[in-house]
Amino acid sequence: MELQNGKFMDNGGCGYLLKPEFMRDSATQFNPYNVTGNHNPITLSIRLISGYQLPPSNLSRTNKADPLVQIEIHGVPEDQVKQQTCVIKSNALCPRWNETFTFNVQVPELALVRFVVEDQISLAANEFLGQYTLPLLCMNKGYRHVPLFSKLGDRLDPASLFVYIWYY
Repeated sequence: MELQNGKFMDNGGCGYLLKPEFMRDSATQFNPYNVTGNHNPITLSIRLISGYQLPPSNLSRTNKADPLVQIEIHGVPEDQVKQQTCVIKSNALCPRWNETFTFNVQVPELALVRFVVEDQISLAANEFLGQYTLPLLCMNKGYRHVPLFSKLGDRLDPASLFVYIWYY
């Protein structure tokens, strides 16, 4: 559901999105498993700088989260990838990562970018703290605050991530 909500952020959530031109044209033979043709691939770079007032962890013994962020690309199978930051111990108030992630996206018209913030409970388990999903082509270049939403879709004010985005 989070991915669907993110996809419809492109048009303000009105419930209708026009397919990309290459999917509407009957002369093109688009195959998501074998991407060929003129799809204008891009290279996306995201510098995750810091977090701001991340929600507390419910499962942590000290009630202080050990946050980490996963950045996921969803789209055609060739584009789907996930990268993760290091864990910042006992600092959910203002964690600083200063990590840069680079993604090569073959079909940017269909790609969604998802930020998932988790608390590392143990080496084998993480607790979900918040997420945000949006279409790749809706991302503006430059410094941005990424708001976070709960599992139920509620905004977690004032929790956010501070990122720098560029693509070419």
